Amino acid sequence: MRKLSLLPILLILLTACNKRYSDNDLLENISKWQSDSDITFIDSILILKDEFHTIVYNPGLLNTFVNFEFTSKVLTKKGAQGAILFHTNKRYLDQGYEVRLDNSEAGDWDHLLKTGSLSSIRNVYYAMIEDGDWFDLKIRVEENHISIYINNLPVVDYIEPEMPFRLPATSKKRLNAGTFAISTLYGNTEIQLKDIRVKKLPASEKFQTEDPDFVKKITQLHSRNLPVVDYHVHEKGDLTLPLLIEKSASLGINYGVAANCGLKFPIQTNQELRAYLASIEGLPIFKAMQAEGREWVDMFDPDLVAEFDYAFTDAMTWSNRNGKRMRLWMPEETEVGDPEDFMEQLVAQIEKVVTEPISIYVNPTYLPVEIEDRYDELWTDERIGRVIAALKENNVALEINSRLMLPGKRIIEKAREAGIKFAMGTNNTNSENLGNLEWALDIVEEFNLQPTDMFLPGN
Repeated sequence: MRKLSLLPILLILLTACNKRYSDNDLLENISKWQSDSDITFIDSILILKDEFHTIVYNPGLLNTFVNFEFTSKVLTKKGAQGAILFHTNKRYLDQGYEVRLDNSEAGDWDHLLKTGSLSSIRNVYYAMIEDGDWFDLKIRVEENHISIYINNLPVVDYIEPEMPFRLPATSKKRLNAGTFAISTLYGNTEIQLKDIRVKKLPASEKFQTEDPDFVKKITQLHSRNLPVVDYHVHEKGDLTLPLLIEKSASLGINYGVAANCGLKFPIQTNQELRAYLASIEGLPIFKAMQAEGREWVDMFDPDLVAEFDYAFTDAMTWSNRNGKRMRLWMPEETEVGDPEDFMEQLVAQIEKVVTEPISIYVNPTYLPVEIEDRYDELWTDERIGRVIAALKENNVALEINSRLMLPGKRIIEKAREAGIKFAMGTNNTNSENLGNLEWALDIVEEFNLQPTDMFLPGN
């Protein structure tokens, strides 16, 4: 009897397997993209114009995408809004997930979700790319794990729980199987894509969520389009920018990373400020300036300051009526004297501070260690009213500081009644006390703060 060789069979199986998990060029056969209107494909570039234009990729009968890595180069024209849809189908386009494409500047609530957002599940509120520039987009799905990268930097690292929180409007945003679609949204728009490639990935074990309750809370806020942003973060101690970026993507919290700028602080000249701005260009963060001391307004070029997404300051560095320059968090530098007199000086300083060209008053109502146990007594209704009136007059937001647990709830209530905007922040000193905005998020829930109650850079 002739002995059959298994080698040809193994070679056939290996070839089929390699083909199955190799890169597929989705623009190789443009006829596989289907639409109710004309499809524009010029010089290997797919072009979508006008409002609500959707094209769907037809992978063929019984051929769907489950685990995959999708890559493309993308360019948006001014005002463009669009999305890449995956695990969707032509009949039910609301099935599956949507990755937003929008490179407009921050500040427009109609353009709240920026490029890289896993829409209404993990939103991105900062703009990394300028309209007119090509950028690299990567979407990777491995079982219940979704990763989104812009220019090879992670912006979303989401693990879908077994029973994820969804509103009725987002109930179909679930992982399953399907194809890809590209869609424009409302407004005059143009989006270009090229080098669209997909690599199918093999099945694997599902990923576990570390803190299901926190994942649910963050998803609830993103579903409501309430900006989940820690606007007051510092690259200090062991907390590096790469670590911050990874943490932001996995937690679903956007970060505003602030440089300390002012007399006797790390950045003291325009040259240093310019170098810092260059070092963070294109990163998935908000660019923030912490203006220190009262001298800063005369130290830096206003045009350079305007290149930040926002600037903020506090009333923790100032000179008392005796001419002593104090940093209130340093007991050896601080003269309190008569607490009532100190408070009058402090409130007067806050009233001056919020007239500076800033967006947020941070570390709000902080008191030196010597008198911090008298917080509720010394922050009288009259003093609170003066601070809130100054914030209102100068259109300055009030920080809800999660690490310091400031300001007091009585002040938050009065600020909300006055229509003051709120900005969540931490003011960390290292990675350990950065936290996850726990106290601030509890305040948002307790006071039922709405998206319109929240600060948005540029608005």
